[in-house]
Amino acid sequence: MLTTFGPVLAWVMCAGTVLWLSGPHGCRIDEAGAYPCVVLGRDIGEPAAMMGVLAAWGPLIFGPVVLVSGGAWGLYALIRRLRQRR
Repeated sequence: MLTTFGPVLAWVMCAGTVLWLSGPHGCRIDEAGAYPCVVLGRDIGEPAAMMGVLAAWGPLIFGPVVLVSGGAWGLYALIRRLRQRR
């Protein structure tokens, strides 16, 4: 279950953080590179740029993992239910 929902949760957290940093904090985040982004006196430009890449390309990276693990999880649940009937 963690392999199914974990990547989705990571993607949502990255997308939310990027929106939070780019909105109220006014940080420039795009795929071209890292730009200065000062939050609480620390420059988090590099991590913000990586989160921006994951937020943009996350479904392409995590999609196959989620589909395969979700299918395996569903197959396991189906087999377990069929065995419980006997």
